[in-house]
This record gives sequence, structure tokens and C-alpha cells, in this order.
Amino acid sequence: MKTTLKHLFVLTAIFSLAVSCSSDDDAPEPAPPAEVGMKSFGFYANDNPGVLLSDYVIEDITTNDISISLPNETDLTNLVASFTTTEGDVVKVGSVVQVSGTTPNDFSAAVEYLVTEGTTNEIYTVSVGKMASSVWSLYASYTEDDISDISLRINPSTGLPYVAYISQRESPDDRKMNLINYDGTAWNRIGAQDFSNFRARSVDLAFNAAGDPFVSFLENTDVREASIMTYEGGSWGYVGGAPYTGTKAGDNALAITSDNTIYGFYIHDERGDDRRSVFSKTFSGGAWSDLTITGRSGAARVVKSKVMNDVVYVAALDFGNLQSVSVYKYENGAWTTLADKMKENEENTIYSYDLELDVDEDGNVYLAYAENNGPSTDYQLRVKKYDAEASTWSTIGDLVATSQVRDFALAVNKFNVPMLLFQDDTKTPTFLPFDNDVNNWGTQVSFAASDASSLKLEVAPNGISYASFLVSNQLSLHKFDSPDNQ
Repeated sequence: MKTTLKHLFVLTAIFSLAVSCSSDDDAPEPAPPAEVGMKSFGFYANDNPGVLLSDYVIEDITTNDISISLPNETDLTNLVASFTTTEGDVVKVGSVVQVSGTTPNDFSAAVEYLVTEGTTNEIYTVSVGKMASSVWSLYASYTEDDISDISLRINPSTGLPYVAYISQRESPDDRKMNLINYDGTAWNRIGAQDFSNFRARSVDLAFNAAGDPFVSFLENTDVREASIMTYEGGSWGYVGGAPYTGTKAGDNALAITSDNTIYGFYIHDERGDDRRSVFSKTFSGGAWSDLTITGRSGAARVVKSKVMNDVVYVAALDFGNLQSVSVYKYENGAWTTLADKMKENEENTIYSYDLELDVDEDGNVYLAYAENNGPSTDYQLRVKKYDAEASTWSTIGDLVATSQVRDFALAVNKFNVPMLLFQDDTKTPTFLPFDNDVNNWGTQVSFAASDASSLKLEVAPNGISYASFLVSNQLSLHKFDSPDNQ
């Protein structure tokens, strides 16, 4: 009996050991820690309207310290970040769950993002800096042709600067229209050289929403009419098949809305009761139609136009009674007068050769012109702003003193800051930005050129500014951008 029990004990022990070994083999492996991590991070213009004009994104994050530089003018206190993470992660800043492309944060100091899945987490520290302030640099020179007059515009589809110009030829009858652009490496001619049929004057360039170019100019037909031509199907042709005014014109301007309606503005120059009156026509559905500018009366020497958010703005430098300026807008089929024969004092004279117009995204209107302070006083450049919300005009900053008041340019950047390009006493192009911190004009910047003419200033959709001018009939194009983008 003892032997039998002993054998039974041994068998039981062996069986228990076997069962124990089998259980160890079948036990599940402990779960690996969850994979967490930030894959990309940045700021998109669409998520930050009115704050950013371009996207700034790190596509492949390899460190927990993330650094991004934004333009110097950027307000960092309420930025919306976009990010991607590994699957299943929850992202928080403090106790606030972050939604990519939605949740704003103050990035004026470093922000810590906690990325978590289960019991696994990673901390990413985001530091947002600012790029160096923008500076002017020579972007390109065009020396393949002699030029007498230019219009600088930015193609809204490509962001490239285009220059429409009139060639400077020995015979005046050979001075005709041309269009070129600069793609960052080379100049490109759009269509044929000297594509207009007659001698051209007073050029204005515009684009439709698709980026097709339209050029308005005066040409010496029998009566010096205003024409608008467009580049289509590989060649230039008249809008409407011929010059559109049918009468002699003294100045011209062009505007195009998103529905492809073309607005031609011109100063009637035939002798008679309505000489120097401002007229307007529209081209839509294959035909030109007259468009009366309601509220407009009197003579003018200069007419300018601008389209902003599908509203057409028109400014006229009124001629007579010591000159004045008037501004109108056309919206939803109706005209509104924003300024009627405006000047600072009835005894002042406004110089009758130039007027500049621009409009910001909020519908505020900016004018630049030269005005004196009464008889026997010098002309000075004045910039005025129309506050769309308050419906009031005010002078921006101090008047700008220069003996050269016949050629200047005005533009408003994407931060609604006005900028002036003018000639100093030696006709050197001089850039003057407005400084909101001191509520006056900032530091002047002079270009390395003298005796310049045909000054132009434009801002691209991405916020980069361009300036162009002529020196000895040669075109110079400059770019205003941060050195960090070079």
C-alpha cells in the first residue's frame, strides 16, 4: 500500500508540472505600449483668415521641439494650428482637447502639446518665431526693349508680376503695346511684340478671375480712341472687335468683376459741352453698353479704377476751379458717391497730373494726390483714407514733401497698411510705409536709381510687394519680402 501511494504522488507531481508548463506556454504576451506622436504641424492661411497669407507647415516632425517662423507682422495671440498624429491619439493643451484646424491658442510664448493614447504620452513644445522684416531687393531688370510707359499688375491665378508697356521707338507711330511677365528666373513675352495696331498711350493692365490679361490704352486712330485688348487663343484681339469709345479719349482705366463683366472708364476729349467728362461702358454678353456714373458731373484730367470683393471703385481728379478729387463705388447695380469734389480748403490747388487709388479688403478707400496749402505754397503729397464703417475721410500721416509730384504710386498691403512710392527731389524712387505704432509715416527707403519715371507699386495675393519703374527707358522690378524667404 505504501508503495502504491508513493507512485501515485510521483504521478500527480509530474502531471501538475506538465499542466503548469502548458499554462505558461499559452499565456498571452503583454500588450506593447501604444504608439503616439505628432507627424506634422503648422498654420494654414485658410484656418487663419486675415492673419496669414500663406501656409507654414512642417510636414515631417522628427523632434519634440517644434519651431516655426511666421511673417514679422503676424499677430501670434490667436492662431489656429493644424496637425496630424499617429492613429488614435488625443491631443491637449492644458486641459483643452485640440481639434486640428479649429482650436486657437496664444503662441506669443511656447505652447506644450500633450499627445496621449491609453497610458502612453508624448509632450511636444511648439515655439513660434517671427521672420526678419521685409526688405527691398532688385528682382529683375528688363533690357531687351526700350520702354516709355508701364502698368504693373499681379496675376491673381499665378501670383506672377506682369508688366504691360509701350515700346519706345524712334518713330512715334511705332510705339505700341507689349506684355511680359517674370516667373522668378526669366522674362516671358505674352503674345506678339508691339501687338497694337496704332501708336499707344496711357496703359492700364487688369486680369479676370481666371488670370487672363486685359490691356486698356489709348491708341492713335483718327481720333485717339480708348481700346481694350485681351490675349486669347494665342493672339491679341480687341474686346468687342474694335476700339470701344468711338470718340476721342484723354485718359482711361479698366476694371473686371468675377462674372467677367469688363468696365471701361475714359475721359471724353471731343470739343463740346461734355469735354473732359468721365464716361463708362461695360462689356458683357458680347456687346458694349453705356453705363452712366450716377452723381458724377464736371470735367476731369485723370481717372482710376479698382475692384475689391466685386465692388467697382472709380476715382477722378476733377479739372477746373483749382481741381479736386471725387470717388464713387458701383455695387449691386447702383452707384454711391464717396467723395464729391473733395479737397482740404477751397483756396488750395490740387496738382492736375496724377491721382492714385487703392482699396483694402474691408472696403476702406485710399487716395494719393498732390495738394498745396493755398496760393504761393508748395505742393505736397497727401494720402487720404475713407473709413467704410464710419463713412468719413481723413488724412493719413503727415504730408510728404517733395518737389516731384507728378509721378507716384500707392498700394495697401494685406495687413491694410498703406505704402507710398514717390520721387524725391532727384527723382530717386523712395518707398514710404505707414507705421501704425506711431500713427505716421515710417522710415523712407531709397532705391539705387535716380531720374526714374513711371513708378508703380503692387501687392501680390501672398502679401509680397513689387515695385517697378523706368530708368533711361529700361525696366527695373524690385521685390519686398523677408530675407528668410530668399
